[in-house]
Amino acid sequence: MRKIVSIFCIFIIMVMSGCSTFSKPKISEEQAKSIVLENHTKHIGKVEIKSVSHKGDKYIVKWENKENCEHGTDYIDDENGKILKGETTIC
Repeated sequence: MRKIVSIFCIFIIMVMSGCSTFSKPKISEEQAKSIVLENHTKHIGKVEIKSVSHKGDKYIVKWENKENCEHGTDYIDDENGKILKGETTIC
């Protein structure tokens, strides 16, 4: 019985320490939006942010430029603000 309790306590400690490894993003949601706007703003039209979500270690920002007939999704690293991947569709 003592062995089972010890194993159970060790298991609980491992689970609790594993859950505490999630860190807060170093950049804010507003900064992620700003990075996308800066990257996609050109001479034609206005870029509009449709949605922002945070998953894992990145922000997922969906955007649209109706006048330029473009829309897409950018994946922003929440540590340094770099665009990891961008997907753009042109009409």
